Amino acid sequence: MSHDAPQAPAGPTKLVIRNIGLMLSGDMDKPILDADTIVAENGKITAIGRAKDIDMEGATTLVDANGTTVTPGLIDSHVHPVAGEWTPRQNQIGWIDSFLHGGVTTMISAGEVHMPGRPKDIVGVKAMAIFAQRAFDNLRPGGVKVHAGAPVIEQGMTEEDFKEMATAGVRWLGEVGLGSVKDGPTARKMVAWARKYGMNSTIHTGGPSIPGSGLIDADVVLEADTDIVGHINGGHTALPDGQIRCICEGCKRGLELVHNGNERAALYTLRLAREMKELNRVILGTDAPAGSGVQPLGILRMVSLL
Repeated sequence: MSHDAPQAPAGPTKLVIRNIGLMLSGDMDKPILDADTIVAENGKITAIGRAKDIDMEGATTLVDANGTTVTPGLIDSHVHPVAGEWTPRQNQIGWIDSFLHGGVTTMISAGEVHMPGRPKDIVGVKAMAIFAQRAFDNLRPGGVKVHAGAPVIEQGMTEEDFKEMATAGVRWLGEVGLGSVKDGPTARKMVAWARKYGMNSTIHTGGPSIPGSGLIDADVVLEADTDIVGHINGGHTALPDGQIRCICEGCKRGLELVHNGNERAALYTLRLAREMKELNRVILGTDAPAGSGVQPLGILRMVSLL
């Protein structure tokens, strides 16, 4: 099954992938590598280059790429996991393994918000975040690394709560605005506490989505000062162009474009980032699973769209 832990090989391994047609680096300054061969020994890449310059002797596994394109594993910066590979959205099982076949090897939770009966009291919020962090730290479906345990902040939380979660291993906040904290001043205070203890943060940008959420506009986004402006192209409903421009120009935080958002707003944001020569701020996510379903090829589709 996809959630079973892979068995370690009995001895040393040497994987050689040859005859690669196009090798992408993931580096915008040098996106294409002059290479057609990859060597990985004992699970770690040890050489990238031309076959004529690389030692391929002793390969335990030899793969002919037949001229295909090879890219580093893709990162989905916005997912909503619940329990392992199950999600109550369309009651699907195996969705993470499906994303792996779309090139995604790393996922970042924006909050386990679809958990049936999700607790909203402070003790429950902390407990669920720690549980999710522990569970996905022990589980890599299909080999995918899921950074989970992203609490949705609620009114009444104190600095000590964030310190406690960080000490327990929680490193992410769920989307600010999906809980009872929807105002700029409270969000900014709690985001600062999270940042103090090494936790990353994101915010729900745009119109309401799940029950209990609401409109988060440019004023709240800028005042909250999260590390990532979550789905700036809406999830699904985007802000007006003027507010998107205001956010892009008014902060230097990450600009997240998601599959389950407004495509026109995504292209508009990308153009703004290019005009400002700040394409390095743009990250991609799917915002899945969601009411619109699960999209295993969502990140590849975003790359193609943009």
